[in-house]
Amino acid sequence: MKYSNIFWGVILVTLGSLFFLKNLDILYFDWGNILRLWPLLLVLWGISILPTKNIIKVIVSFVIIAVTVAFLITSPNSYGKHNFIHYKCDKNYILDIEKQHFYEPFNDSIEKAVLIFDAAAGRFEISGETEHLLEFDKRGNIGPYKFLSSDNNEKKELKIELKSGSKHLSNIKNNADIKLNPNIEWDINLDVGAAKIDMDLSNLKTKYLDIDGGASSVKIKLGDKSDYTKLDIDAGVSSLYIKIPESSGCEIRSESFLVSKNFSGFDKYKKGVYRTHNFDDNPKKIYINIDAAISSLKVRRY
Repeated sequence: MKYSNIFWGVILVTLGSLFFLKNLDILYFDWGNILRLWPLLLVLWGISILPTKNIIKVIVSFVIIAVTVAFLITSPNSYGKHNFIHYKCDKNYILDIEKQHFYEPFNDSIEKAVLIFDAAAGRFEISGETEHLLEFDKRGNIGPYKFLSSDNNEKKELKIELKSGSKHLSNIKNNADIKLNPNIEWDINLDVGAAKIDMDLSNLKTKYLDIDGGASSVKIKLGDKSDYTKLDIDAGVSSLYIKIPESSGCEIRSESFLVSKNFSGFDKYKKGVYRTHNFDDNPKKIYINIDAAISSLKVRRY
């Protein structure tokens, strides 16, 4: 049996198994580590041309691949369990190993806000309304998240991210729910890992929504509260489902690699560009830009 056949077979089986385990939430690791391991291909290539028996090449290759998989799983960029002691920071911030809650008060002087969320891995939902500016609830064994609030160019900037040193080895559970105030204009920036994201923004004045990183499943429902909404997605997404209101005109631009796409109610304008029939004359417009490798993309009007 040729060494090259065994080599590529092992590579495909290994990568396929990692994808499978990660999508089932059994295993978490950072795919970005693979990019840093590109010299491994040179090592394996070198083994393939050594003047030795194929069985020795196979054994050495198996050992190297096993060490690589162990590195991916145990990398400090993975997310895992923590032993945080329950404490209270102030009246609107409570934290323990399982739950975390905080909010930002709202006042009438706030007209625009930016949410920057370094989400890490897990399940994240942005939906519902709150009388506060923002309300955050998290359950699971990852964390804690830290919350920063500042004023920036006449906008309130809200930043949520994991505290330094809170990423470790182990399987995780991380569910976070965010509620936003519907009376102001919102920009939302999400930096996600291996995540399932569900966002119902239909009651929000969403101006800009950006999703960056790797996500296994993304569901987004946009509304018509804003005359101009822009959605940018730059991520490795396995499935993407977007709902847009019939009352808004919409344009989709995507030259990404797609296994399947379904744009109900859209006409092809030119290569990689799709528009609803009411796009040109509609004062309310939604622009969707997608740069991602997606196995399934659906856009529906409601």
